[in-house]
Amino acid sequence: MKAIVTLGFVVPVGYEQGDYAVLHSNNGSGNIDWDTPLSTYDLFPNSAGIFGFGHAPFGHFRFGHSHSMCTAGWGHLPFGHFPFGHGSAVITAKHMIYDCGEYKFAFACYDKLGNLHEGTPETATIYMHVAPDVPVGLKKHSYNKNTDILLLDAA
Repeated sequence: MKAIVTLGFVVPVGYEQGDYAVLHSNNGSGNIDWDTPLSTYDLFPNSAGIFGFGHAPFGHFRFGHSHSMCTAGWGHLPFGHFPFGHGSAVITAKHMIYDCGEYKFAFACYDKLGNLHEGTPETATIYMHVAPDVPVGLKKHSYNKNTDILLLDAA
């Protein structure tokens, strides 16, 4: 049997286009393996998060400036800065799990030159219990994850 874990990482302010995140894990036991990444993610796929209220198209022209004074419009304080001045991007990672264990995951963010961003990695720990596979020629009658008892029937 298998389970799918879905992890979400909200990209905070301070990252630029070209920056990326790397997902690491401990594969169910021990410490996180920093040398073998599970996958790499663009922090701004298809420019997501770049075009918030303070950026194009909302941060320019009529929307970006006060019409009469050219100050305090959508592209200026308070609307041109957090959180209105920037879009938000959420990185969603799906990871397949085949064995029971205490899984530790971490998103480490890097700039386009490969330097680790300050404040990362962000970590999460979950315990996964995966039902055992049913032997060939039998079918599952029931499974109790608390007692780890699998009852089978003849196929």
